[in-house]
Amino acid sequence: MENLNRKMATGAIWMILFKAVTKSLGLVSVVILARILSPEDFGLVALATAIIGALDLMSSFSFDVVLIQNQNATRKQYDTAWTITIFFAAVISLLLIALAGLSAEFYDDARLAPIMYVLAISVMAQGFQNIGVVAFRKEMEFHKEFIFMVSKKLIGFIVTISMAFWLRSYWALVAGIIAGKLGGTTMSYFVHPYRPRFSVAAWTELFRFSRWLFINNMLEFIRHRGGDFIIGKLLGAGALGLYTVSYEISHLPTSELVAPINRAVFPAYAKLANDLDKLRQSYLDVLAMIGIFAIPAAVGIAVLAELIVAVLLGPKWVEAGPLIRILGISGAIAAMETNIASVYLALKRPQILTRLFSFYVTLLIVLLLVFSRQWGMIGAAWAILAAALINLPVYYAAMFRTLKLKMPQFLAVIWRPVAGSAVMYGVLNYGLGLLTSSQLAIPSLISLLAAVMLGVLVYTVIVLLLWIVSGRPRGAESFALDRIKGLAGRR
Repeated sequence: MENLNRKMATGAIWMILFKAVTKSLGLVSVVILARILSPEDFGLVALATAIIGALDLMSSFSFDVVLIQNQNATRKQYDTAWTITIFFAAVISLLLIALAGLSAEFYDDARLAPIMYVLAISVMAQGFQNIGVVAFRKEMEFHKEFIFMVSKKLIGFIVTISMAFWLRSYWALVAGIIAGKLGGTTMSYFVHPYRPRFSVAAWTELFRFSRWLFINNMLEFIRHRGGDFIIGKLLGAGALGLYTVSYEISHLPTSELVAPINRAVFPAYAKLANDLDKLRQSYLDVLAMIGIFAIPAAVGIAVLAELIVAVLLGPKWVEAGPLIRILGISGAIAAMETNIASVYLALKRPQILTRLFSFYVTLLIVLLLVFSRQWGMIGAAWAILAAALINLPVYYAAMFRTLKLKMPQFLAVIWRPVAGSAVMYGVLNYGLGLLTSSQLAIPSLISLLAAVMLGVLVYTVIVLLLWIVSGRPRGAESFALDRIKGLAGRR
């Protein structure tokens, strides 16, 4: 158990490092592109990728999850997964070409069709990616996965920025997507020696478990991209561009901290699936680490929304500030929910996820349709937050039953980050109010850096004080302090 926890922690660090590197590239990209391209450019490409994502649901059987969960998977399973993936990539590419004209007509934008024609290339290219790279996660060799994934992102980044300065249009974003997919597929055969062969020998056993993953992936897509279709249709490409970028920034803690942790811990959860006590403790340990970092990060983004927009995006994006304020709180909630899916998959109980996702997606669509029509983009943001708040107790009630988890156990690992984040929000909000009412002309960048440092200081002090007052219990604080002492000792 101790060795597994060490591998899990190391894997999480590698995956967070990957996200830190790629998000640094992403932030640099956004800062540059936001000043070259318009919100409409972003919205147009977001709409095209949303359509691709919808078609891609046909192939969303998550064979990588099946191969990781199956500790005895052989070449037969790997080759079958690779062959089926290529087949679906070809079908989706053809459908994308066939539907391009209809999509352009439906959204009343002729530019959409040629974008979809070109992006069909990226879909086909990704289908041929070497299935052998799944072994990096299964064997918990996350340093190798880090190299592979960073290489893909770096290729897309370089091409996007270069083309943006040259073309100064949405075609730069399209070129970056294609380069990233083509480059990733090529790299996959350099970083792993496995050479897949065409085979369908194991298709029945793969689909037996994957059918639930297919349904869950469909629901998960609607959860994250359903708003794109509704906002794109009701409010147009410009509004969709503002919403897309606002959502991405506000959910950075989920995508850049929690997602890589989930990616790293799932193989460990799969190995602990037969020992509920160890799985429950492992889940609580991971939840504690997610909470202590992701909650304050999301809350900080919410309270500093206007400064973030001024520094990173510029005056063309000023309407994104209020959206990020609302969506930032929903990002904090999302950060605390996502690890639940890894537990159900490790336990081979994806049908529970299907029920939970179905409830949330139905609620979200209804709220988005009503709120967006009534209050536009702000209404869409409030719809996402309302759905997250209503959904939170439903998710955790199911988790408590599954893991036989008690409320005191849950609160013990989560209450200090929540309290610390609340105090931080109040201090920063008050400080920004004083700054706004004063006559001082302080540059936005300096104000943002000062606010971030103040927020980190306030949060850290409050959480450590609460931890000491609580008797220094086992948790993320003790783990972080032990790691700091270990690093200091090595020096």
